[in-house]
Amino acid sequence: MIFITIFGSLFNTKKTIAMDDNLDLTNQNMEYERINSEMIQDMEQQRVQREMMQDGGQPNNKGWIVLVVFVILVACMLAAFAANAQNVVFADREVEGRAMLNGDTDGDGHLSKAECDSLKSLNLTSYRTHLFLVSTYDDLAKFPNLEKIWLGESRIDTVDLSKNWKLKFVCVQSDSLKTLILAVGCTPTIHYPLHSGEITVKRILNPDAPGAMFFQY
Repeated sequence: MIFITIFGSLFNTKKTIAMDDNLDLTNQNMEYERINSEMIQDMEQQRVQREMMQDGGQPNNKGWIVLVVFVILVACMLAAFAANAQNVVFADREVEGRAMLNGDTDGDGHLSKAECDSLKSLNLTSYRTHLFLVSTYDDLAKFPNLEKIWLGESRIDTVDLSKNWKLKFVCVQSDSLKTLILAVGCTPTIHYPLHSGEITVKRILNPDAPGAMFFQY
């Protein structure tokens, strides 16, 4: 009987020790998990701090910066396109060059429609025009408010000035020029000191000229 009692006590003691060992193991695993979780959190915080230090201590705004730069570039491109769209394209470089001497008011090397509209005097007599470099006078229609014009030497026999209905003075210095076309109602003084022949003046209706409607009937 005493043996049975002693054996039972030993069995209960081993069982208690085993339970204590299991409990200690569980506690150790929980402690390991807690430590591992804290280490992960610390590493994440250190990563965030490093990124903020690289950005000067500010939140990461790289995406916003790229977007702002893109918007600015697009705006500049649209502004440049709009400015170029307003520039007038000329068929004859000689006429354009002579017009730019007085017409290029902003000095950008181009003539805008506003600059062409404001030009009132155009002198096409120079040593260059005597070399017969003017190929066409069609560009004169781009200057609707011209009041004075000097036509230099060229091989052109007809000049259409019907779009320049405000003309008050026309000087012709080319024997090749035989015909001037003027707007109905436009009566400029025509001067041709170096012209050896006669000049025929024809008139056509310019609907933009004041009172043009009265000449239609």
